[in-house]
Amino acid sequence: MERDFFKQYIQEHKDAFENEALPPNMLGNILGNLKEREELKLQAQNKRRLTYTWLAVACSLFLALGAYLFVSQETKELAQPNTQIATNIPNAIEQPIVSKNEEAPIIENTAVKSTKQFAAHQPTVNPHQAIYDGLADSLSVASRLDAIIKAGTLTSLNDKLKTELCRAFDNDGNDNVRLAALEVLSKFSNDKYIQEQLMAGLSKEKDPVVQLELIKIMGNNSNPETTNKLIAMANNPFTVEAVKEQVYYALLTNNN
Repeated sequence: MERDFFKQYIQEHKDAFENEALPPNMLGNILGNLKEREELKLQAQNKRRLTYTWLAVACSLFLALGAYLFVSQETKELAQPNTQIATNIPNAIEQPIVSKNEEAPIIENTAVKSTKQFAAHQPTVNPHQAIYDGLADSLSVASRLDAIIKAGTLTSLNDKLKTELCRAFDNDGNDNVRLAALEVLSKFSNDKYIQEQLMAGLSKEKDPVVQLELIKIMGNNSNPETTNKLIAMANNPFTVEAVKEQVYYALLTNNN
């Protein structure tokens, strides 16, 4: 920096330097002038810095004041709607006080009514429906046998079960199903309808195994019509000897 001032000073006083005789203490004067200029320049820079500092402080204060005013205004605006809402809330309606003893019967009565209504709307389940469905399953011998076994556990048969079991005995294409149905019907052979169906089977049945079981069931029946059917079976040339012998035994036992 001093070199620049020194160079400038030389250019400004070029004529003086061209003289051969230099004035006394010329170098000291030059250095003194340079130092004075440097001090003046530093003072000017310090003044500018101070000015900038005050401007920055003033701007900061201005921004802080503006932010404070903005936040205060927003807070007031938010508080006003809450106050309006609070003033518009109607007074709470007083509810009658109900004791626990008064509530309990109401709840119990409601529960009982709901249970009764639910039970009333439930469809009535037929306890024998599974047996009917099994007997009607023409594709599965196992299903029909299972249905007949279930029917055999009953202590009594309704009219529909009697009809279905007699139909299975007469018409089912599987001999095992027919024998199972005959076994169940034998438990109720005193029933008039079942007795008539079994008696008719003495004339229609062609399977020797089924004939033997049927004779064992009907052999103790002293009804004259039953006796005539047994005699006709024994005289039939197509009846096997084992069946004929069973017929003779039943007739002799029944007559005695």
